[in-house]
Amino acid sequence: MSRLTGLALLLSAGIAQAAAPDAMLVRMSEAARDVNYEGVVIYQAQNRLETLKVVHGFRDGVELERVEALTGAPREIVKRDGKVICLLPRDRRFTLDRPTPKGLFPTLTPERMAQMATIYQFENIGSARVAGRDCRGIAIAPRDNYRYGYQIWADAETHVPLKVSLVARDGRVLEQMMFTEVRFPEEIVDARFDEALAEHEERIAVAEARQEEQQAAGDAGWRFGSLPPGFRVTMRSLRQTADGRGVVEHVVLTDGLTAISVFSAQQRETSVPVFEGQSRMGAVHAFGRVMGRVHITVVGEAPEETIRLISESVQLPEAGPGAPVLVDTAPAAGATPQAPD
Repeated sequence: MSRLTGLALLLSAGIAQAAAPDAMLVRMSEAARDVNYEGVVIYQAQNRLETLKVVHGFRDGVELERVEALTGAPREIVKRDGKVICLLPRDRRFTLDRPTPKGLFPTLTPERMAQMATIYQFENIGSARVAGRDCRGIAIAPRDNYRYGYQIWADAETHVPLKVSLVARDGRVLEQMMFTEVRFPEEIVDARFDEALAEHEERIAVAEARQEEQQAAGDAGWRFGSLPPGFRVTMRSLRQTADGRGVVEHVVLTDGLTAISVFSAQQRETSVPVFEGQSRMGAVHAFGRVMGRVHITVVGEAPEETIRLISESVQLPEAGPGAPVLVDTAPAAGATPQAPD
């Protein structure tokens, strides 16, 4: 073998390895977190269309993000220090929460990709132009009927995802986020993120202290029975109800891409009926049920059967306050539900 032939083989092997879809997805995930970018995003779901202004920065290991709605009711979302703060300037209200995997792109690692390979398959789907920039595409297809698929188009230079589509098993696009214009500045000043929070700083500090007290006090944790393959509990938090008279427990389950939220709250004497049964809005399904005096609501961008199965797997705790959320063994991978509508 000549030196030239050997070099050519080395180069081709390196290109093939770099182009592997699982490795590309990890790079996209890192870029979505570590790269500075700003631009305008179009979000489309069913008959709903929104325009958003996005500013994203990463400094000293901290991710900062500000999303402002340019259409509809004025509202902003600011992510900083591992917290998500939702601002509603018109009536000066805000909510404080911890982030779920939902966002431009979830955090993926090679180890997590290896686990996800049992429930998803990954494929290169070529190139396209988004927001005037060359992009490379990856398709993520589920291996069962418990989850939807994705198509992601990432900037060829920075690897930041510029277009993300949620896709049904029959190929229909259920939801889509796409940059129509984007820039990648070397630096984004802190004021771009802080100015939206200035008038709320005192209230945010009070809310954070209250949230820590609630979390320390704990609530009766619940147990999950059989979950769909790949899903696991990744977050548990407590929050006050809108009237401040009660507490809602929030648990997030994810398979690495799909995130499902489970909310529980003690029922109170009221004439207002609680949500029970199934509901759907575009790609989002919800299922509500009452267990004793606890109202359980499961919601997420997943097929109807998945949401129902998770709701039915919730079991009331036998331990006292502060009991951990437990998960039993998931059903066999072959036990798949029928395809969603």
